[in-house]
Order: sequence, then structure tokens, then C-alpha cells
Amino acid sequence: MPRAPRCRAVRSLLRSQYREVLPLAVFLRRLGLEGSKLVQPGDPKAFCTLVAHCLVCVPWGSQPPPAGLSFHQVSSLKELVARVVQRLCEKGERNVLAFGFALLNGPQGGPPMAFTTSVRSYSPNSVTDSLRVSGAWMLLLSRVGDDLLVYLLARCALYLLVAPSCAYQVCGPPLYQVSATANTRLAVPLSYRPTRPVGRNFTNLGSTHRVRNSSHQEAWKPLVLPSRGAKRHLSITDKSVPSSKKARRDQALRLEKGPDDRQAVPTPSDPSSAETPTVPTSRATKEDLSSRGKAPGLSLSGSVCSKHKPSSTSQQSPLCQEAFQLRPFTETKRFLYSRGGYRKRLHRSFLLNNLQPSLTGARKLVEIIFLGVRPGPLCGTRRLSRRYWQMRPIFQQLLVNHTRCSYVKLLKSHCRFRAATDQVADALDTSPSHLIDLLRLHNSPWQVYGFLRACIRKLVPPGLWGTRHNERRFFKNVKQFISLGKYGKLSLQELMWKMRVEDCLWLRSSPGKSRVPAEEHRMRERILATFLFWLMDTYVVELLRSFFYITETTFQKNQLFFYRKSVWSKLQSIGVRQHLERVQLRELSQEEVRRHQEAWPAMPICRLRFIPKPSGLRPIVNMSFSMGTRAFGKEKQAQHFSKRLKTLFSVLNYERKKHPNLLGASVLGLNDIYRTWRTFVLRVRALDPAPRMYFVKADVTGAYDAIPQDKLVEVVGNMIRHSKNTYCIRQYAVVRKGCQGQVYKSFRKQVSTLSDLQPYMGQFVKHLQNSDGSVLRNSVVVEQSFSWNEASSSLFDFFLHFMRNNVVKIGGKCYVQHQGIPQGSSLSTLLCSLCFGDMENKLFAEVQQDGLLLRLVDDFLLVTPHLDQAKSFLRALVHGIPEYGCMINLQKTMVNFPVDSGTLDGAAPHQLPAHCLFPWCGILLDTQTLEVFYDYSGYSRTSIKASLTFQRVSKAGRRMRQKLLALLRLKCHGLFLDLQVNSLQTVCINVYKIFLLQAYRFHACVLQLPFDQHVRKNPAFFLDIIFRIASYCYSILKVKNAGMTLRIKGASGLFPPEAAHWLCYRAFLRKLAGHSVIYKRLLGTLRTTQRQLGRKLPRTTMAILKAAADPALSTDFQTILD
Repeated sequence: MPRAPRCRAVRSLLRSQYREVLPLAVFLRRLGLEGSKLVQPGDPKAFCTLVAHCLVCVPWGSQPPPAGLSFHQVSSLKELVARVVQRLCEKGERNVLAFGFALLNGPQGGPPMAFTTSVRSYSPNSVTDSLRVSGAWMLLLSRVGDDLLVYLLARCALYLLVAPSCAYQVCGPPLYQVSATANTRLAVPLSYRPTRPVGRNFTNLGSTHRVRNSSHQEAWKPLVLPSRGAKRHLSITDKSVPSSKKARRDQALRLEKGPDDRQAVPTPSDPSSAETPTVPTSRATKEDLSSRGKAPGLSLSGSVCSKHKPSSTSQQSPLCQEAFQLRPFTETKRFLYSRGGYRKRLHRSFLLNNLQPSLTGARKLVEIIFLGVRPGPLCGTRRLSRRYWQMRPIFQQLLVNHTRCSYVKLLKSHCRFRAATDQVADALDTSPSHLIDLLRLHNSPWQVYGFLRACIRKLVPPGLWGTRHNERRFFKNVKQFISLGKYGKLSLQELMWKMRVEDCLWLRSSPGKSRVPAEEHRMRERILATFLFWLMDTYVVELLRSFFYITETTFQKNQLFFYRKSVWSKLQSIGVRQHLERVQLRELSQEEVRRHQEAWPAMPICRLRFIPKPSGLRPIVNMSFSMGTRAFGKEKQAQHFSKRLKTLFSVLNYERKKHPNLLGASVLGLNDIYRTWRTFVLRVRALDPAPRMYFVKADVTGAYDAIPQDKLVEVVGNMIRHSKNTYCIRQYAVVRKGCQGQVYKSFRKQVSTLSDLQPYMGQFVKHLQNSDGSVLRNSVVVEQSFSWNEASSSLFDFFLHFMRNNVVKIGGKCYVQHQGIPQGSSLSTLLCSLCFGDMENKLFAEVQQDGLLLRLVDDFLLVTPHLDQAKSFLRALVHGIPEYGCMINLQKTMVNFPVDSGTLDGAAPHQLPAHCLFPWCGILLDTQTLEVFYDYSGYSRTSIKASLTFQRVSKAGRRMRQKLLALLRLKCHGLFLDLQVNSLQTVCINVYKIFLLQAYRFHACVLQLPFDQHVRKNPAFFLDIIFRIASYCYSILKVKNAGMTLRIKGASGLFPPEAAHWLCYRAFLRKLAGHSVIYKRLLGTLRTTQRQLGRKLPRTTMAILKAAADPALSTDFQTILD
């Protein structure tokens, strides 16, 4: 029998997700089937390969095989598979074997094909189809019998290994939905093996040891050897728990959990279920809801705290976190882009506006907040427990306060702006200066916080807070909430941090100060958490949505700007008028809109919104909004439209890869720029002498809105309309395991034609490994869907309809677009590149002689040794190319050679020196040496803290480390680190600036750490992060320069690792020294380590490093706000 591929990473991944992972032969032998009966001499090679390559995975909680298994075959393979698929469809179980099949009355689309009497095939399933007719599987059925094969297909998950390192799933629940924590242990991440420290004995910078946390996961906690005379602080993991306390703690934990460590669900017969509050979970992510939070300070896995100080607040109890059965988040996106125009009141549908300030209204409010009753008339009388019945008077006072609160007066008091500017705003002048004045009328987060604080103080009776301490804690959370960025989240765990539950008398079910049992204390925590979450997620969010328009900007990353509704209404009116003047739109009557919705109910009617720019407004089209879907309930049609749009995108990408010349000079990202630029630079440097290069940079004005639709239809038609191809679309998922044990999932599409189709999954996975092995390796592939007959003609008809019927809703009116590309879809960028690529192939083919023409979407760059070609190219773009809607913006046009304005009809682009750093699309190009630097000017006057978000609650320290390393990987691109493109001095400068940016990000993350997790409490953890950043960057540098010897012996060589560490510590010292109060425990170690590295490095290397770290070369960082 042939040997199975090792596929160690795949086996490790499967072992982390399933209870048991065994080879097929071993699994069958355990059930009593003799090995000699499974594989016999003379068996076909295909059958032997199947047995050797097949892995049987037993899920957690899977039922054991039925007793008295029979190894006799009764049915044919087709009958058996049909029976299994029908059973899976009837039970509604998700199984890879049943993908594409459904019952006759099932919610499926597409033309069905008969499979059994009650099951139809709605889309091909290549795994099931090949299995049904496979001779190897037929022989396996004859050897193991019906009962066992049915058990394997229906109750287990089968995987077939594909050499050299991958596998694909045959049956079972899809791997990307399998949870490793279903019933028992968590997956243990792979051990981190720290590299040998360089430059010194890193005892107090990189040493680590393995610790266990309460969830039985392994983490790495760096240690600091205490200095002489220093007090050693023990962490919670170092302290032993007395057996008696441990027994009581375990008993209490069991009270909160059901069998097998699963969350117990209260039943009607449970006397405590009537008092269990319902925490809103509608906006919590599935991952957050499925996890159990841990109290801050109890587990230091990935944490940044090494001390644990007991207090009287809610973090004191080891069982505090058990109070949170669910851990929802409230998100800043809840109050973004609120509509409503010029409104100075809370919305009429707001909950508090619809409740009378009486005991009856208070009862309704209590039931809505704590018992999960939906707002509206009571369906019937339900008896409240004594605890909730006693809450009615205090919540009645809350309703009375709401009716007496003058929100408009509070808004004018705290969020005021100059009256003179407000009077000017009434003129609705569209001049640029007036628009800039309006854009400056945004309120600061501090003003908004003052308004919210005043409203909450007016609303909430003092008795609900209990003490001023709780009130101050909540206001601190409000201030933090509105200071988060666009993707910010505030968790219930943070809301409850340091809240004193015992101070809230209204939480008690009976008066008195008797000893409170643990179960009663947890109940009070749940009730208080529910109220605080409602106050933040409902009341505060509604205030923000009612009185402010909140949006991000183009110049401050994800930082939020707060505009009064009256100001934004004027800004939006100006933006709409400017957009209608710039874009060719035709207004639709109500009858035309109705006919459009009836004819194409799934075609989205897009909304237009604006985001502020430094000098105006940028229109953004949201295609996810579909009026037809909401009005007619056509969710299925909307999903079908989205699927067709993605299919068209995949087909165009397939043709683009098959015919690269279609894109002309287009580059689709840094990888394309690097590959093209590297080839050009090596070719130029081979010339002797090297010629002088002339640079031209040009930016097309309004490219998406100016491209003629007829030209775009012609370009796309030439790609797919005249093709007789029938496309095959395979949609699949790829699951792999990271180096630290994380499971990564990605979902992809693969397009092919009948000429290059790989119909069987084994062939397909092998093809993916051979053609793109750097991407697909050590992975499991799960096929999701497979389509055979996507005709090019039908796809082109869909494209025509998509182009000709793009409807945009602006200010309550609907318009159809007659020019330009529909924005807001995945096709927009690709269509723009295809159109301009056709223009370049026809008009600028000769410009690239001995030179290079690049274009990133609508930004052109020409580098050529011929001055006349540079001038000819510039002249053609300045005069414009109306056939393609190409007209450049002279204010953004740059050259590095003199230009006679007379030849350009008086136009004068910005002229740079002949030798300079030429900016283009976020990079700087040396016009003489052709070396590449990163352009950090985009970070000027921006907040790193507002633009950087990470999961700050669960293991915030580990999340911070993962975030910083992921961002570092994006910045360490070969375009800046390749020593064949750039000199050693340039690479050192790029590396130093990368580290300096990482230092700013490091500081931004530290400022966002929750639960008083300070650097001084565990300095070794933060030192270890800095060490890992240096080591990770150097490992990437070695990969980008494979084949070059960077280190010879010791610290000598072209670029030894000690040089990277020295640059890293120098960059972090420059940033962290400005915040010495926060990082006092880190600065001494960093300075000592840097000095020791400097002594080991050669003088010539040190001279290069010091020159690269010269502050004069990184002045852009001085204007970063954090």
C-alpha cells in the first residue's frame, strides 16, 4: 500500500478541531475489521491510495457507532449516497456531502435536477458526484458494508490528503464552521520558539516561560529578573489556591454551567429563570457571544498585568465574569451616518417617547430592559418578581425626568458655534471658502461629551447610580465611547469595570444588609450590567443619532467628526448640487421608479453620502442599500444579484490574468509595482552610462464619473461578448493553522473554462499547489459550490443591465446615471483599469520605449530617458482624451524637467528639481538612483490612536502584540527592503522609519489598554513585544533578499541582525523617551541594550545606522498628533 503524505500541518489542524483524527485503516481496525480484509493483494492502486490518504475525524459530541455493526454490503454505492444525502437534507444538517442538494420545498434557486424522489440537485457537487461513481469507493463499500460507510459519511468528517501538504474535505460539517471548543478542551497553540537573542544576554528582554490560564490555553509570558533589592511581585498564576476555596469556587462555577462545560439555559421550571435579565445581543458578533469572558486580572495569558490587587469593586470577585452570560458590544457604527435632516428632537419612535411617566409605563420599561419584552402594547399580564416590582418607582422617576428634560437647550449650551458663522451658513453659498467655513463647524468630542453628560444627569435618578463613584465610572465610559474610531467597540465588561454593585440598593430583592450569597451577587451584577448596556447602547446612541451627523473624513483616518444636524444639512445640500453639476444624472419620476423596481426588484437603488475633505466633500455611493429589497421583501433576488455581480467580477479577473495586456500599464497594488519597478531598475542599471530619467505624474479628474459608458461597454464586450466560452465557477474555502495556533479561513472563487477545467477535487487541489504553492500550502480545501454553465453572453447581458440601470437616491429623489462607472461595487476599480488600459494600448504604446509607464487606477507615472516622449505624454493628457473621459488635474500634476507653458496652452504643472524624491501613490522615487522610499507625509496631522483599533477586552496584551506584528508585515514590503533595488543606506532608512512608525503604533495601543493595564505592572511583556518586532522585521528582510549573505560572522556582514535590533531600539527610544512617565521601566533596558549592540557592530556599519537614524530624515513624524 502506498505511503500517505505526511501533511503535518494539516493533521495538526484537524487534531485541534476534532476529538479524534485517525487514518481510515486504523479507525476500521478499532471497530473490529481486520486489516487483511480491508486491503488485499491485487487491489487497484486507486483503492490503496484512497485507504492510505483518507483521514477519519470524529467530531466532539459525536455519537458512537451503533452496536452490532454489520460489514455486509446491501445497497449499491449510488443508493447509499442518495440515502445519506436525503437524510441530511431532511434533518437540515450542514454537510459537505449534501452541498447543492435540498428538499423539493427547500429555499433554493436555480433549475433543479432530480436526485431522489424528495431531493433535488440545485448545483453540482463535484465531491459527491465523483464519490458516487468512484470504483475505489465502491470497493470500500464492499469491504466495510453499508452500516459502517453510512456512519462514516453521516456522522464523521472524512478528509483526503493531497501531496505534498494539503487536503480536501469529503463529508461532515464544513471545517470552517467547526468549533474546537464544542464540548471539551481548547486547541493548544504551537509553542513559540524564541530565536537566540542577539547582541547581549537578553535575560530580561526576551526570556519567556509557559503559563496556563483558566481556559487551559498556553501563552507566553515574558519575565523580568528583579534588580537587587527590588520587591518581587507574584502573579495570580503563582499563587496557590486553598483546596477549600477551590472547591467552593468549582461548585459555584458548576452552578453557572450546564453539562460538558456548556452554558446552562434557564427553563420555565427553574425558579431563578424568572429573574434572569436578558442582555441585548442583537449586535454582538457570533464570536463574542460564543465566548465566556474572564475577569480582568484573573488570567494573565497574553495580559499585560502581573499584579493583582483586591478591591471592593466588581473586579474583586473571582466569579465576577460569570455574571456575564453573554458579552455583547456596543459599536460606534451604530450612530454613524444618521439620516433625518434638520431635526432638533429625539425621534418619535424612541422608546422613552412612547411610555407614559406612570407606574404602568415604568413597568413596561422594566420589562423591556431586563426581561427582553419587545416594545409595544402588552400581549398579556405577566407577573413580575418582587425584585422587578420594586424597581417601578425609580424607573417612573426616570420617565418623568425624560419628559422634563429640554434636550435642545442642553444642545445649544454645550455644542454652540458662532452666531455670525451660522447666519452666513443660511445663504447656502457654494463657493469653496464658504464650504470650508462650514466644514470647520464640527463639535469636538469634549463638547459632545458635555452634552451627553448633562442629558444623562437630567435623566437618571441618583438612586440608580447608588454613589457618585458609579456615575463617574459610567461617564468615563461615555467619554471613551465617543472617542473611539470608526470601528471602535465598547464591551459590557468595560462598562462594568470598577462598578460597585453593593451601592445600588434598587438591585436588592429584599431590604437589609445581611450577608449576600454569591448567586445573589451575580444576579445583581447581571441586572446592573443589563441596565448600563441599555443606557449606553440605546439612550446614548439615540442622542447621538438624533442631534448629530457623525462621519469619518478623508484626512483623519478613522477619527470621527461630530456635526450638528443643522450644519450638516447645509453641507449636504451643497454637496448634492455640486455632484449633480459634475455627474450626468437624469431624474426619475415616481412611476419610472416603480417600473424599475417591478422589472428589476433585486437591482440595488444606491444611496449617496458625503465625507469631508480638507477642501470639500467626497461623494460615496453605498450599493449595499437596496430600496427594492426593503420595499418588496426580495431578499432572495438581492442575494442572486450580488452573486451574479461577484461571478462577473471573477470572470473579468480570469480574462485579465489570461490576457495581461488588457490592463495596459495598470498595477493593482504594491506587489505589481515592485515586480515591474524591479525589472525596470535592473535593466536601466545594466546600461553604461546610466541615462537621466524624466518623470511625469498625472492624476485623472473624476475618473469614475467621466468615463463614457459606451466605451466601457465596448472594452468589456471585446473581452467576453465575442468569446464562445462557457465558464465554470468553483467557490471554495481554505482553512489553515497559523504559527501560534490560530485558525485562518479564507473564501475564494476559481474560474476556468472547459479547456482548463479540473473537475475532480483531488486534481483541483494539486493544481492549486503546483500553480500557486506559495499561497496554498498546509491547508484544507472545502468546496462550497460548483457551476458548469456560466455563458459569456448571459454575463455580458447582466453587465449591460448593471451599467444602464444604475439608480442613485439623492436627497429623496432617484436618478439614473448615464455616464461613468457605477460606484460602490467590487467592479468599479477593475472597470476603470480596463478602460484606461485600452486607451494606453492604443495611444501610448510608443511612450514606453526604453521607459516605464505605470498607472494605479487613475494615477499615471511615466519614467523615460527621452525628454520629447515625456513632453508628448504630458501634452496629450493636458489636452485631454474625451473618447475615454480622461482629463487630468493640473494641480496634482508633477514633472522634474522644465516645461514651456506655451506648449500646454498656458497650463503649468508643478515642477520639481531634476534630482529629487518624486512622490507617487504613497512612495518616493529617487529620480537619479531610482531607489524607493515610503512616503509618510500622509500621517501628518493625523492621530495614530484613532486609526488603530484592536480587540481590547479578551487578552488585550496578546491582541496588541498580534496587531502590531500584522501591521509590521504589511509595511515590510520588498519594494523598500530589496537590496538589489535600493542601496544599503536606503534600506536602513526605510527600516528605521518602519520601526519609528511601529513605536507610534505601540504607544497608541498602550493608551488604549483597558482595565488599568499599565506598562509598569509588567515591563517584560512590552520589552518582549519590541524584541519580537525587531526579530520579525529582520526575518522578513532575509526573505526579501533570499540568496544574499547578510551576516558573515558575529555582528559583521552587509546587514546583520544586530543592526536591525539597534535601529529598532533607537526608534523606540526616540518615541518613548517623550513619554518617560509611562515608559520609565522600559527606557533603561532599551538604552543599555542599544549600547551593547553598538559595541559589537563594526564602525562602518554604525556610521550607516546613525546616518539612517538622523532625525532630519524623519521630520514627517514630528507632526503626528499622538
